[in-house]
Amino acid sequence: MDISWFEDFVCLVEARGFSQAAQRRGVSQPTFSRRIQALEEWLGTELIDRSAQGVRLTSDGRIFHAFSVEILHKINEMRAVLKGHGPTHAEQVRFSVAHTLSITSFPAWLKKLKETFPLLQAHVTAVNVHEAATALMDGKTDFVMVYHHPQLPVMKTSLSFPYLTLGKDRVVPCSGVKPDGSPIFKLPGSFEKPLPFMAYGSGAYLALVVERILLGAGKPCFLERTSETHMSEALKAMVVEGHGIGWLPENCARRELTSGRLAIAGDASWTTEVEIRLYRAADSDSPMVNKIWDYFSKQSTDTASRPATTGGLQKKELQ
Repeated sequence: MDISWFEDFVCLVEARGFSQAAQRRGVSQPTFSRRIQALEEWLGTELIDRSAQGVRLTSDGRIFHAFSVEILHKINEMRAVLKGHGPTHAEQVRFSVAHTLSITSFPAWLKKLKETFPLLQAHVTAVNVHEAATALMDGKTDFVMVYHHPQLPVMKTSLSFPYLTLGKDRVVPCSGVKPDGSPIFKLPGSFEKPLPFMAYGSGAYLALVVERILLGAGKPCFLERTSETHMSEALKAMVVEGHGIGWLPENCARRELTSGRLAIAGDASWTTEVEIRLYRAADSDSPMVNKIWDYFSKQSTDTASRPATTGGLQKKELQ
């Protein structure tokens, strides 16, 4: 067995073609094809469906691909650790981050963290808010980064988890634009012509935020749900193309609002502010987790109302 076979197979899946993969691996296509065949003979199963055009994996191929990616990751990690250039187990930190924040705010925060802690190995999972809360309670993550609205607690539990407020965002109604730059759709709409509504799917935290906005606006609006998604990026794409009106975190829509591809579709009564919170596992004894908590504590905007310290850490409780 040759470890390069794993690398060949992963490269083939990524390149989606034998000739492209052979070129990337620096060998001729016949040589590359023989390597894949040798791998299949060693495994005793076919990995590629050769009756299909392009590269289509068999069911065994899909299973083996997942194992190959994990195996190569572990091998590279082992090499780095043995050479003294990689993180030790104590320096691995698990982050569960709300889908939208994993695209908007978190990458920049993680970059700053890695500049401060070069040995940090971050394992990041993009999740919905419910999954993040569950992971924290079950001890499957070290940090959770999510949105929080004061009328919509992240989760109701008697368990206590420290948190910091890292910043704030606004959830705003957005519309595609006309040639003159004005919004195609404008709240509140009318009974005769309701606005096409790009909605979040049931269970999404932002769906609850939007519902709270609509209930708290103090005036009626007229919407017709025509699209539904759990992902703000997917919702934004539909809105940009003029399919309807949708509510987006301002940080998510900032580039399009600045460039004029999106416009705010209503006044301040149709917006709300949300916090960006970082929760941590209260009982973690990882030195790196504690260092990161101290680092984020210094960055936190929530400096005026923190309660007394516990174990040297400023904290609040997860509601």
